[in-house]
Amino acid sequence: MTHPFFLSGSAGRRRFLASSAGLGALAIAAPALRGVRADGHSEGGARAPTYMRTVGDLEITTILDGYIPFEFGVFRGIEQAEYEEELRNDFIDPDKPLNIGITAHLVRGGDRLMLIDAGAASAFGPTAGHLQSTLAGLGVDATSITDLLITHLHPDHVAGAMMDGQAAFPNAALHVSRTEVEFWTSESNRNAAPDSAKGFFDLAASAIGAYGERVNRFDGETDLMSGVSSHPMPGHTLGHTGYRLSSGDAQLLVWGDMTAIAPVQFERPSVGIVYDTDSDMAAETRRRVLDIVATDRLLVAGTHLPYPAYGHVESAGDAYRWVPDQWQYTG
Repeated sequence: MTHPFFLSGSAGRRRFLASSAGLGALAIAAPALRGVRADGHSEGGARAPTYMRTVGDLEITTILDGYIPFEFGVFRGIEQAEYEEELRNDFIDPDKPLNIGITAHLVRGGDRLMLIDAGAASAFGPTAGHLQSTLAGLGVDATSITDLLITHLHPDHVAGAMMDGQAAFPNAALHVSRTEVEFWTSESNRNAAPDSAKGFFDLAASAIGAYGERVNRFDGETDLMSGVSSHPMPGHTLGHTGYRLSSGDAQLLVWGDMTAIAPVQFERPSVGIVYDTDSDMAAETRRRVLDIVATDRLLVAGTHLPYPAYGHVESAGDAYRWVPDQWQYTG
């Protein structure tokens, strides 16, 4: 399959911003974003699986928005034989597409109802875009969401924040890194990108515009509200951010695509994907963060980790191992 994200390899920010020499590669890596519309309307109508978990006094509902099928061509820094070996080690058939889930986390704490990432809406066709219908099936009115915490402005994380060109969550503040906003709303960056990539800029700018004065552009590591702080994880995008949730002694670190492909990137942290803005920076960030969470035995979750996306990380020599969290029974 072709994949829509447009920056790959180790070209990095400076080459992208300062030179047109790398733009040919961007065009190859990023055919037009099929199915994405500025209104971000979801075509998925069915209620998707949900999973309930608590972190201290926080109640979290993890919603499976859908999935994206990957093939080997998405990866950078790994040979196909190595890729197939890693999948077989996880009992995954390498001859089939690797389906990567898209999750969003609905967090209820005190008087706030927060949503970490907003799903893909129509960006990836019928395999994703179930967030809105699932929220409705749970009895959650869009007007009750107080905060959107966006890890980064790629379509599978922010397209669902819009509906018919307007904010899908009309009372919510949208929290996103200032670096991320400035990159994706830069007219000069958009002009320098190939035509096949401009839709990404347009969608990100539409999301920021839809929330207007309710966009909170934060910098670096910041306490956003009681029990919620931001943690920069640059590389996948320049403003990519994780969120630490704290309640009493309990903590959860949620990231987007810092480590997204569990069968490959824990065992081989240097492996990047064509989605990365700067794959060298992404690899450095991945090792740093994985080392921290392994040392601190911190519970983590990710937008693309195996559903329901919770687990721990163990050090394994120069690599790491993903340990899924034990299923939390409720009711």
